[in-house]
Amino acid sequence: MEGRANGVADDSSISPFTGAELALADTVILLMKVMSMHGIIDSDAIEMVFSDLEDRYRAQNLAGATAMAAYLRRHAADADHGTLIRVQAAAEKSGDI
Repeated sequence: MEGRANGVADDSSISPFTGAELALADTVILLMKVMSMHGIIDSDAIEMVFSDLEDRYRAQNLAGATAMAAYLRRHAADADHGTLIRVQAAAEKSGDI
């Protein structure tokens, strides 16, 4: 998530959401990134799931749900390669890999 100075992503699409909704969305994003870094889920699959949800919500005229699915799709599918490298190095050092 680019531009995070205060814990909230710098993204104009988030304006309709409350702080609680964004906190929950960012928690989901963090969990998905951790699972992706550990090879549990694939970032392409994350993209596909949220894209599908976005299309479904749009077809049902659920603007808020569509915007949240788009927010999650954009931010959850992005790999954090810097963190992944640090996690892998620490795991290799400890013998977990």
